[in-house]
Amino acid sequence: MNELKKILLILILTIFTSNSFALINNKGAATNYKITITRLQLCDSTSSTSACNNPVEIFSGDSGAIDIAGTTAGSSAASVGSLATVPFGTEYTFMQITMKRLITVTGTVSDDTNTCVTAGTDDSTPATALAAATSGTAAETDIYIGISTNTNGTGINSTTAGDGTGTAQADATIDNDDLFVEWRQAMTTPITLKVGAIPSVSIAFGTTTAIGYISGGDAQCDTTAGETQGIFGAAPDIDITISY
Repeated sequence: MNELKKILLILILTIFTSNSFALINNKGAATNYKITITRLQLCDSTSSTSACNNPVEIFSGDSGAIDIAGTTAGSSAASVGSLATVPFGTEYTFMQITMKRLITVTGTVSDDTNTCVTAGTDDSTPATALAAATSGTAAETDIYIGISTNTNGTGINSTTAGDGTGTAQADATIDNDDLFVEWRQAMTTPITLKVGAIPSVSIAFGTTTAIGYISGGDAQCDTTAGETQGIFGAAPDIDITISY
């Protein structure tokens, strides 16, 4: 078990096609995409994209800002977590990642008529974040992941706290008062710890379509209070691989 304490989860950047939210109909690339992870859990073989069952926690805390867009593909973006708490002999097929909804991004997104750039202006309220402009140079900006609906797509929901003590919304639902999200993702290979076989766990993120834009009737880019238009954080693709 002492050896297991030395095993870290390595967050690496590779490029994938984004699995974006259902209502965000336009996507653009992020050249800067900083996330903060607050919790990592392994979920057993009865789990699905809608539920992390019988989880075991492998990280809880504040990872600090991790720029998953500013890392060369295949190199380490950060080291988070330990497999020391994972019992031997249990198969885990999913991982649940809890992170802050607020992310820091730089990028451009277009609906083929309007082009929006991150404008470098910030707002602490998710529904009214003045994040974008119709022209100019893209600048580092704080925006929020998802929109306040129950149609964000399976595998994601918001929660009131990042350490597991809060109230989580139903699968696919984001409440705008919640400042954290939970993501559930199947691992490409299930993990079962066995004596003498210590696995390596890689979590790969892709951000080629990680900025989302909902087109509005007035051709503006800022998020409206009713969230009928504006720039949002779309889902970075997450790919989890186990190797022995």
